Amino acid sequence: MTDKPVSIPTPQAFLRGLPWIFLILVFAFVSWAFWEPFFRLFMDARSAQFASIGMGTIGAYVICLFALAGNWPFAGIRNIWARGIAMIALAKAVAALFWIALVRGFGVDMASWSFPIIGNAWLILAATSFVGGDTHLKDIPPVRRMFLNLIIATGGTIVLMRTIVLFPTYWFTFLQATIVTGGLGYLFRRVKQPTFSALSWSLLMALMWLGLVCASLCGHFALESTPPSYWLWNLGNGSAAFGLFFALTCGLNFSVFACTQCWPFCRIRQPWGTPVALLCMLGWCFVLTLILMPLFRTLVAGDEALWQAQIMAWHTVFWGFAWVYCFGVGQTPYLWAGQKTPGVWDDVE
Repeated sequence: MTDKPVSIPTPQAFLRGLPWIFLILVFAFVSWAFWEPFFRLFMDARSAQFASIGMGTIGAYVICLFALAGNWPFAGIRNIWARGIAMIALAKAVAALFWIALVRGFGVDMASWSFPIIGNAWLILAATSFVGGDTHLKDIPPVRRMFLNLIIATGGTIVLMRTIVLFPTYWFTFLQATIVTGGLGYLFRRVKQPTFSALSWSLLMALMWLGLVCASLCGHFALESTPPSYWLWNLGNGSAAFGLFFALTCGLNFSVFACTQCWPFCRIRQPWGTPVALLCMLGWCFVLTLILMPLFRTLVAGDEALWQAQIMAWHTVFWGFAWVYCFGVGQTPYLWAGQKTPGVWDDVE
């Protein structure tokens, strides 16, 4: 059991988290306006757009690494606001230097390689830490474990990029929702690693395929039966609207649930709570997609409108993760309906 007070979320938990959700969108919009012009000082305009996306995604990746390492290197700062601001500033600096170095130092074609770098790096972090629970480095101190995982991620990303190029990334939508709501923990309770990971990834792949089939039936995703040789596991291509929707499901997923302590979904007993939460998350991202499309058509001329909207949407990933991991928004331990121990389902029949 945790030493922190345990609560049962109420509507007040949702209301406390709501301003932070609004701030995700505000800060994402500001980031969208800032980072592309900034990167144009160091690279061409098209590369700057992909680097801007990378600030939202790899920046959030760095935040996760710091959090998993016990808020390293700022664990000694007791004030949560000072520590959080320092973590955000360092994560932004690391991400910016990373993309500038790739373009200026290594001549990387951002249009071809930015998404494979982002997607494969997140895949390995999810496999080792989020789903895998770091059981491969169980007795290693957190900071050392972070660097060892970073070695695995770097090597694994390079191998994936030089073989299949990019492992399909649409699982990320379903991973966030099923982890933060405890769905995976409940469905596979008392299952040990590596079987837990095998079951979890099987479910995620099935959900990903179901989601893409639904998008295809709606006319927003073209499933490929014969993918091109340069991308061996390419499942197909989505429309510009689908790209915007997918980016939002990555940025306004885990963070929304975490900031609001999953209320009201946490009052629905498992296994039904997670599916209801997942469907609602897809619903609010769909509505926001419908809102952002005409908004960006007024801000950006021509066919670039939805592409720029997608760039903005990717910045929501960073700010959502930052509020939760840097400032601890919504992180008071709480019980889901039918749960006995916060964050644990192994003691439930």
